[in-house]
Amino acid sequence: MTEASGAGAVAVGVHHGIVSTGDGATIHHRAVHLPGEAVRPPADVQAPPGLNNLPAPGSAVFLGREEDMARLAATLDDGPAASAVLHGLGGVGKSTLALQYAHLHRDRYNPIWWIPAETPDGIVLALADLAAHLHPYADLASAASTEGAAWATTWLRSHHGWLLVFDNAETPGDLAPVIGPLGTGRHLVTSRRSTGWHHLARPQRLATLAPDTAIDLLTRVSGGGDDETWAKLAAELGHLPLALEQAAAYIQHTVITPAAYLERLRRYPARMFAAAPDGQQRTVARVWQLSLSAVATRQPLALDILRTFAWLGPDDVPRDLAYALADDPVAVDEALAALHAYSLITLAPETFAIHRLVQGVVRDGPAEATAHARRQAIVLLGAALPGDPLFNVAGWPRWRALLPHVEALVGLLDPAEDGEWTEGILLAASTFLLQEGRPERATEFAERSAAASERLRGPDHPRTLASRGVLASAYRANGDLAAATPLHVGNLADCERVLGPDHPDTLASRGHLAHLHGLTGDLTRATELHERNLAAYERTLGPDHPHTLVCRSNLASTYHVAGDPAAAIPLHERNVTEYERVFGPDHPETITARGNLAYTYQLTGDLPRAIPLYELTLTARERVLGPAHPHTTLARDLLTNAREALRDG
Repeated sequence: MTEASGAGAVAVGVHHGIVSTGDGATIHHRAVHLPGEAVRPPADVQAPPGLNNLPAPGSAVFLGREEDMARLAATLDDGPAASAVLHGLGGVGKSTLALQYAHLHRDRYNPIWWIPAETPDGIVLALADLAAHLHPYADLASAASTEGAAWATTWLRSHHGWLLVFDNAETPGDLAPVIGPLGTGRHLVTSRRSTGWHHLARPQRLATLAPDTAIDLLTRVSGGGDDETWAKLAAELGHLPLALEQAAAYIQHTVITPAAYLERLRRYPARMFAAAPDGQQRTVARVWQLSLSAVATRQPLALDILRTFAWLGPDDVPRDLAYALADDPVAVDEALAALHAYSLITLAPETFAIHRLVQGVVRDGPAEATAHARRQAIVLLGAALPGDPLFNVAGWPRWRALLPHVEALVGLLDPAEDGEWTEGILLAASTFLLQEGRPERATEFAERSAAASERLRGPDHPRTLASRGVLASAYRANGDLAAATPLHVGNLADCERVLGPDHPDTLASRGHLAHLHGLTGDLTRATELHERNLAAYERTLGPDHPHTLVCRSNLASTYHVAGDPAAAIPLHERNVTEYERVFGPDHPETITARGNLAYTYQLTGDLPRAIPLYELTLTARERVLGPAHPHTTLARDLLTNAREALRDG
């Protein structure tokens, strides 16, 4: 467990610290050092020509939607900020129609951005990805996705002619904060939900295909046959486009007759998908069960893959997770190809997707196989998560790719049955969500992690203490100091009793409590705890360990707030020396430590020593960050103020 710093130096994408403003105040923030060109206002950034992230068209056969397409086009042509929502039952072709429209109008809109909208987090991640494509720079991966999404929203508000496609939106409430403020482009939403959209978008219901069109679709994909049999098969499939396409693909692949397929369909129906709103969804399940049986016969590994990934999110599943299920990557490739051939997954070079109804059907399989797959998914995902989610900046992009799958998995599991692997996933995810600036979701995960660890290991186990510490930090970050305070106090006492006063987790817990006391204004207690922690860090980890440096800066900042800058000077001087020796003179931490020391000298009236340090800080920031970066501007202002104070003094 690592300490969540409440003060310290500005760092590259990870450090939570304090920066002096020059007027006696300090700002708590998480700083990301970026190149100078990365700070242009969003309004000044132009989209690259033809920017889009559209998937390939979902089907080469697109029939019977001429009227729907015309109506959709008319809605989106109806003035600025026009919005449309395509709704209907699963498998009716909402996403297909939206994708066809977007592809047909690529020369009209720029950018066109496809957003998986099942969850608010998915929307945030997609908008952050849009920001990266609109204005990429080297350190974007180290910025919180909420910051990237905010940048993209600002860009969209200041530009015209773009199209956002929100696919599979669950509720209007998830989209209202995004669509509401954006009045300069177009919004296209697909959703199973048919109500509640009128204040955001013009609803357009998508019905099943006409019988003649359904028969035409089947015969175009599968070839000729008896029209009467095709009509019976189309009716059995409910004229549902997804079911029709999958049936045609199965018939074509296995080279059987429509009559044989119809007989199998009636003989081997799949169980109704648990959330199915009506019987049309049940016919889709029958088709998928037939496909599952065919795949299992040809590729047993394919069925294992499908059953395992039925427990993760449906979209953007990293292919490398599948390779962890077998030693032979060629066998995995062949299994994925078989699933793709039967339309059970959509395969891409780096990822694949599984329709959520396919996942539901697979999860509703034989009890023993389902339990094995669930366990396999938990272990696989837990092993794939990068370690040290608070400080491991290089692992953050991977975390963001896997977080939707973490949320999908834990949402399907009964909290009362959370095991050690699930508890570990919850603890790591809550820590990552804290550094991402999502305290509410972090609190949910941390509460579940702490409860599971206490049930599994007991209240005094080190893992339980760690989970409880993260939960206290989540409460604090969420602004619930009434819940955080007793938990921080109790957790520190338990850590000291069980682990000892100098254990790393005890030191982290003490640091958290010190930060809490600082927030509540109890600076005496905060100072005592930081002083005790610094002595322990220097004794156990050494004077130049990152945790020691952060703790030393925390203590110096507490002295600042308490009105005793003179006491902070030797701490800042020590930090500058250690940073320069360990990291070099141009490391961002070193630069900020030097600036903090200069500001402290100025507070004590020692301008002759402050000004040269300000000059070094400004020169380094201009060289590393560029002349227009906000931190460079701050350094320039501080130097100017110090020179004027010396001249006027």
